[in-house]
Amino acid sequence: MNQQTPEYVEAYIAKLVEKARVAQKYVEANYTDQKSVDELVRVAGKAIYDNAVALGQEAVAETGMGDLMGKVGKMKILSLRHWNFMKGRPSVGVIDDFSEPGVRVIAKPIGVLGSVTPSTNPVATIIGNAMMAFKTRNAIIIAPHPASAKGAVHTTQIIRDALETIGAPADLIQCIGEPSIAMTNELLKQADVNIATGGAGMVKAVYSSGKPAYGVGQGNCQAIVDEDYDNFERAAATIVANRAFDQGVPCTGEQTMHVPAGREEEMKAALRKAGAFIIEDQSVIDHIREIVFPGPMINRAVVGKNVQQLGEIFGLKVPAEAKVICFKVQAKGAEDILCKEILCPILRYTTYEKFEDAVDTAITNLENEGAGHSSSIWSKNEDRILYVANLIPVGRFHIEQPTMGSANNAIAPTVTIGCGSWGNNSISENLQYYHLMNVTRVSTELPDPIIHAEEDWDVYEMRSEWGQKVRY
Repeated sequence: MNQQTPEYVEAYIAKLVEKARVAQKYVEANYTDQKSVDELVRVAGKAIYDNAVALGQEAVAETGMGDLMGKVGKMKILSLRHWNFMKGRPSVGVIDDFSEPGVRVIAKPIGVLGSVTPSTNPVATIIGNAMMAFKTRNAIIIAPHPASAKGAVHTTQIIRDALETIGAPADLIQCIGEPSIAMTNELLKQADVNIATGGAGMVKAVYSSGKPAYGVGQGNCQAIVDEDYDNFERAAATIVANRAFDQGVPCTGEQTMHVPAGREEEMKAALRKAGAFIIEDQSVIDHIREIVFPGPMINRAVVGKNVQQLGEIFGLKVPAEAKVICFKVQAKGAEDILCKEILCPILRYTTYEKFEDAVDTAITNLENEGAGHSSSIWSKNEDRILYVANLIPVGRFHIEQPTMGSANNAIAPTVTIGCGSWGNNSISENLQYYHLMNVTRVSTELPDPIIHAEEDWDVYEMRSEWGQKVRY
């Protein structure tokens, strides 16, 4: 690696950006119909879909986090869902023809996107953001976490090769081959719009770059189980499977279940059946707390490790069939550090006497960490569902679904989960391609003046310099 002097870093990034602009301008000038633009998206997604196993193996080996099944699942599901969501949707030329009276909307690219990607979700983040970039005829430059640099470079090369098979410029996507904080910060300065998928520090960096930015908030997903819910086994199986997915690395995994006190034993039985190894000895729970949180930040030695590996770290004998480690925590929010997000397959549950208390605890946990992200409810009571939905500070609230969401809901797929002002983010929805384009609104003067109802507002009359009467 070259010595990364400020001059070297600036020149290195400038070269990437220059090549990106050439590629982007070429696509903007030559890909002027939706079919050709969508082909860019398709070939990129299909290339990662076809290479998911090899890339998943590389990601696990390089980062030491997660598991092959989880990595492959994310790549295949995300690439396919992104394609199915985006194909055919307008993103070039006139995308809205007079749905508002007298207004047409024309889509235009932003230019060069800077994408900061995490070691916890290295490949899926790249392909998700790349497909959205191509959909809007933007170029994208990847700034990978150093711990996943080799896989990021390989992923990028696969996409570059796929673009070339259809005659598209490979430089629509590039990757920093010598990742560092300095390189990332320089990219944030030179790109037109930045996307950060990663820790709070990196998200703060993109918002401080002086360029428009989209970032994510922390996860700390809460799952509320209603007193009258009729299928504890289904809830437990879904939550355990989602919490165990990719060894608990995704921010979309459930962290705390809220269980009716009168049905605690029933839920424990359902959790055990689903693969939860339940710890009831408080001294063991205290020991786990000390290891997972030796300070205010999580111990990186536990991140993305499976339950057997966690058992060795904790000094516990965990059954081979166990999928998650589970225990009860009755504190909430800042009262117990175990109420924070934990990026490994540890699931907490708490009990409640009154439903309103469960909601209050969930909100307190989120306000301490994870506000704006996701939560769920297991209920068939519409009044209670709406009661929670109106109070809970999250951007995604799932009914009888994992907090990751279901492949069968209509929320836009993404790898960048906007958490709104709750999480210090720009948007409170899933980042999608339509956030990554500029639009021009072309207006035609309407034949009839728009007049407010006189009973609601005073009406002000004036004559323009052209003699036309205008009423406001």
